[in-house]
Amino acid sequence: MIYAEQEAIALGGCALRLAGLYTLERGAHSYWLKKCQETGVQGREDGIVNLLHYDDAASACLAALKVGPTVNSKRTFLISDGNPTTRKGICESALKCAAYSQYEMPRFLGPEDGLKGKIYDGSKSDDALQWKPKYDSFDSFMTSC
Repeated sequence: MIYAEQEAIALGGCALRLAGLYTLERGAHSYWLKKCQETGVQGREDGIVNLLHYDDAASACLAALKVGPTVNSKRTFLISDGNPTTRKGICESALKCAAYSQYEMPRFLGPEDGLKGKIYDGSKSDDALQWKPKYDSFDSFMTSC
């Protein structure tokens, strides 16, 4: 992916680095709650995850097209909802939704030491693209379903 991004930038285009994508049915939450009940989740429960709804990813792409090359040429943009959460937080939020209420919190198997992840600060990208996500957090999306 990095090579494709570099090529696009070199040719005067832009790149959008999208956070972890999700919908109600697709994303880490679905996999972890449905498939990892017995095996556990590889990763620490307090590991940081940046998220972005698929609809918001699409609208950010449209925003990049709309502002045009005077703003986006040869730039990389970080796109997320601006509210990072943890692996455990993702599961807690999903469990609030009726579609996942029958599942239980999986075990997290990651070590407590080591890196926790990176927090996206996409505020400069949001400002440059004149864009805001429709869903301001994974938790608010899941509590509204």
